[in-house]
Amino acid sequence: MSSEVTKASPNFNDLGLAEPILRAISDAGYTTPTPIQTQAIPQVLTGGDLLAGAQTGTGKTAGFTLPILHILSQKPADPSSKGRPRCLMLTPTRELAAQIEESVKTYGKYLPLSSTVIFGGVNANPQIARLKKPLDILVATPGRLLDHANQKNVDLSGVEILVLDEADRMLDMGFFDDIAKVA
Repeated sequence: MSSEVTKASPNFNDLGLAEPILRAISDAGYTTPTPIQTQAIPQVLTGGDLLAGAQTGTGKTAGFTLPILHILSQKPADPSSKGRPRCLMLTPTRELAAQIEESVKTYGKYLPLSSTVIFGGVNANPQIARLKKPLDILVATPGRLLDHANQKNVDLSGVEILVLDEADRMLDMGFFDDIAKVA
């Protein structure tokens, strides 16, 4: 027998996430966090800034979404904060924005949190209607977000958590000025 102690692989229960999030993770069929999740989740839970890079398919979105859902669930939103998200997730494309919003809904399905996604190329009126309601998480592309901000449909003064997903790609796509205006 080896005298070495083998450290067990971490599981999501070891990361300090709220029970409703763990239930949603289990429903989605996940049991073991990926390396990026094992490193990112505790960092975000403690309120630290995070700059992470990993290949596609390694669970980066869950790595920031899960702890953000946990943090927001610990402190109820002000019900009068219509159009004033607590978390803003910026991403370069509408396809990625829709994927992130789906992850927020999947992992947050047992939490009393609200979210929506806004991006260009579609009718803005349903987005305007949704922004008139209380909102915890807003997933957006920079251009459409600024359109809504300029029209006073969204108030970014309550943002506690900012995520720049694929920031390098946003910069490559020429969104530097838009990101600077948001930040």
